[in-house]
Amino acid sequence: MGPLETMKKHYEQRDVAAQKWKKQGGKVVGYVSDDCPEEMILAAGLFPFRISGDPASGTAETDKYTESFYDPSVRSILNMLLTGKYDFLDYLVIPHASDSILKLYHQLWWIHRVDPSKQFPPLHLFDIVHTRFWQTGQYVRDQVRALKEKLEEWSGKEITASALARAITIGNENKALLKQVAALRASEPAHLSGVEALQIIGSSMVMLKEEHNKLLSQFLKGASQLPAQEGVRLFIEGSDLDNSQFYELVESCDATIVGENSSWGNRYSDDPVDPSGDPFEAIAERYHLRPSRPRIQSIEQRVAYCVRSALEAKAQGVIFFLYEWDPAPSWDQPDQAKALEDKGIPSLSFNMQKYAMSDRDRETLKKDVKQFVASLSKKKKH
Repeated sequence: MGPLETMKKHYEQRDVAAQKWKKQGGKVVGYVSDDCPEEMILAAGLFPFRISGDPASGTAETDKYTESFYDPSVRSILNMLLTGKYDFLDYLVIPHASDSILKLYHQLWWIHRVDPSKQFPPLHLFDIVHTRFWQTGQYVRDQVRALKEKLEEWSGKEITASALARAITIGNENKALLKQVAALRASEPAHLSGVEALQIIGSSMVMLKEEHNKLLSQFLKGASQLPAQEGVRLFIEGSDLDNSQFYELVESCDATIVGENSSWGNRYSDDPVDPSGDPFEAIAERYHLRPSRPRIQSIEQRVAYCVRSALEAKAQGVIFFLYEWDPAPSWDQPDQAKALEDKGIPSLSFNMQKYAMSDRDRETLKKDVKQFVASLSKKKKH
């Protein structure tokens, strides 16, 4: 099996590497979103595993305990925890990455107390704050120290500065290699589909980074032999997409997704940790100040990031795809669309979309995407 096929396998069967680690006697720490210092988990000798939802799993168990009107991907994660899909996790770290993710922490706490038969991995809240003030930085440093102590308790070993520095080096190498993957999409023509890019990037969050770095290096050595992707070049903006169903639909319409603003996509490899100073200070600074993090950017900065990313990917058009009950991306969408139009990049918007697409949803989306792609093809010819 080649490196690309191996990464695809781990994206589609996300627990394979973690289950293997556990069978060998290791412990697995699940974490939610990209706002958790996976470098610290690795430095503790534990397996960092980013958990995600699954559109095919439904939310029947979640519906017994919660209302329906919040981020559907987080509701799916809760359903998977309730139904035992993540029983292989030994521990779980939940950062205050968004209101819905913070709510997940409180729901797990509350559900166990209402129904003690519902068992979850021991939890830790990594309570980061979403401002760039000096006082906020001090608070985040305290939270990094608290996470360090909790991971040491879970692993039974000290997280040394040298171990953390080594984990930072491994993580930074992964981000640098993923930037080379992004360049394959930005080239003209692109040499990687959007679905393949999601599989490569996503697999890095469910494998040990050293193993993933080896696969990436092998894959990039053969990059010159990759076939050209001739479809209309599109950029995806909006909700974080932890699955490939929308990408598959778009790329079935004579289009190639050459970039996205998503923590499951190209944004994941932004903002490496500074390796030059104290590693604990560097972790605190990265997870406090990281420039690409939407929740600490102004609207103007988020608009500029979207436009710059679309231009760097040489996108001919942008599709906004926003889940229902995920309102934050919609605040920026009108300004982003206008700024893109000013640069000659038209856009198409899909709002209030279901996490699990029905056949009818697919038909409607596909019709609109095909019309958009046809208009871009016509524009390019003229």
